[in-house]
Amino acid sequence: MEVGLWRSFALMPRFTTTLSLPETLSERRSILIVHREGVGDDILSIPFLSIVARELKYHDLYLLVGPARRELFLGLDGYRVVEPWERDKYAEVLGLHHDVVFDLETRHNHLTDWLFSPDSLRYSSYVGFAKSKSIDREIAIPRAPDIPMWQQFISLASAIGLPTDPTPNCVIETSTFSKKCIEMLVNLENELPLISIAPGTAGDRRKRWPPEHFASLIRKIHAVRPSHFVIVGERFEMDVGDAIAGLVEMEIDNLMGLTTVGSFVHIIKQSRLVVANDNGAMHLGGLMNIPTVGLFGPSDPVQFQPLGKKSVVLTAPSGIIADIDPSSVAAECLGLLDLEYA
Repeated sequence: MEVGLWRSFALMPRFTTTLSLPETLSERRSILIVHREGVGDDILSIPFLSIVARELKYHDLYLLVGPARRELFLGLDGYRVVEPWERDKYAEVLGLHHDVVFDLETRHNHLTDWLFSPDSLRYSSYVGFAKSKSIDREIAIPRAPDIPMWQQFISLASAIGLPTDPTPNCVIETSTFSKKCIEMLVNLENELPLISIAPGTAGDRRKRWPPEHFASLIRKIHAVRPSHFVIVGERFEMDVGDAIAGLVEMEIDNLMGLTTVGSFVHIIKQSRLVVANDNGAMHLGGLMNIPTVGLFGPSDPVQFQPLGKKSVVLTAPSGIIADIDPSSVAAECLGLLDLEYA
């Protein structure tokens, strides 16, 4: 991490409530982590969550996430994950006193801004990224545009003195049910290498590589190394998957809109290669150390690059993602596949 950001920690207010281990289980302390943003942001926060679970294993850990995200966190021990539809559990967790509230949200609002009774949230210290206004007992970490976002999440743990080196080994697990769902949709026994194509962008068209480019890429890869291609993504972007599938001549599994988060995780885990826009599939492939090619237009490849030593980022200097040439993407993909088979 950049020296400047680490130096800035020394100038920030430090966490003063003791985090010493309790003598008995009746003295367990409580930590609340709030992260209700996109799947990609959830995945980039997993190294931070792993550190907290490792260092505060004698604390009660509560994680409030967005809808249908629970399976992203199956590999993390010690967390009680709560989704928005679980209203009683939400109310129960928010009614507790927490020694620390970690706010992982990168937008302008604090957790207290969307609570019906903001004064009811009780805590000793509130740790999050600097926002337009401060709240009681807040430790505010400045965002840094030249540092990967996963490291910036980890800086929140550093701010209260948790050791963060080495970075923990992050594990992504899937349920048996999700595995069976994918086995019903995709022939995983196919001898050809499985390549996942993720053309979605959570609705941001500026970040979307054109369907005709994805189709050209599939043809170029298949001509050199015959492969089994699957398209993955969210239901509201099914038209993108349909467009790509309609432009290629070979058989392709179009699963856009057909996978839960858990089955989506499983299909990425089985892949030999992931090709994606700046989205959750790209970050998932990187975290699981699957060879991954991320395509960037207007978004920042430094902040939002995928994790993993097998990840490659291709950017459009113009900021227009359509300017990335399918031939250059195919060359990177074939190079990663060659390394896998070497």
